[in-house]
Amino acid sequence: MNKSQIIIVVLGILLVVGMYSLPKIVVDNDSAEEQAFIDESNPGGVVDHSSAIPEDVLPKVEFWKKKLIMGDQIQQNLEALDSLMRVFIQINKYDSAAFYAERYAQTFNTVSHWQKAGDAYFEAYTFALDQAKITMLGEKARSAYDRVLAKEPNNYDIKHNVAMTYVSSTSPMQGIMMLREIIDSDPSNEKALVSMGRMSIQTGQFENAVQRFETLISYYPEHIEGNFFLGVCYYETGQNVKAKAQFEKVKTLDTSEQMQTAVNEYLERIS
Repeated sequence: MNKSQIIIVVLGILLVVGMYSLPKIVVDNDSAEEQAFIDESNPGGVVDHSSAIPEDVLPKVEFWKKKLIMGDQIQQNLEALDSLMRVFIQINKYDSAAFYAERYAQTFNTVSHWQKAGDAYFEAYTFALDQAKITMLGEKARSAYDRVLAKEPNNYDIKHNVAMTYVSSTSPMQGIMMLREIIDSDPSNEKALVSMGRMSIQTGQFENAVQRFETLISYYPEHIEGNFFLGVCYYETGQNVKAKAQFEKVKTLDTSEQMQTAVNEYLERIS
């Protein structure tokens, strides 16, 4: 297996272990109208992507929309909202799910509702590939999350997600500084340490990544992703003895075929 193939395997592992901030699937919006959430089947009404919804799924969408929306007004019905969002997510329309979560938050205006909207937009953001879509969804996520942070300024999970939206924006250093601030305030913050380590790998700063992942596994010794990438970083910095020991540890932590394949590839290269 050559280096490019190894990278493909590693990227597969990123998905398995929850690398939520890497793009994975294109959000289904091919036109400017769809990006604007225009629903041609319901002009002037609440919008979604009904024109692109599979026929077998459309009845479910319409059923839960009728429960959620009456007379163009959002009803206080979390079951309907969650069910409608779930249907959209199942057909990879993450931005449609986020749109309704935002409408609900705008109507009832609680911290939990705005967090739901922010989380939904952040999820849509992580699945987008088009840069314009990434930018728009990142801004939407930050706008919703700002409502949460106004009430919960030390909500580090929210701060982390906000930081990650900046990383892929025109102000990446703003996101990096936010991650550093999280770690300064909460040295064991798992999400921030993983993200900082991963970004160091992506930019080829493997020495810095070693420090981040060593810190991570000092707090979370069985963290699969952290242990694996620490092995990668040891390998990339020429510390083969440490890399081998690290990969052997990973083999005991995750027995999945995908992880075992990636680890064995590195062990073969070390040998």
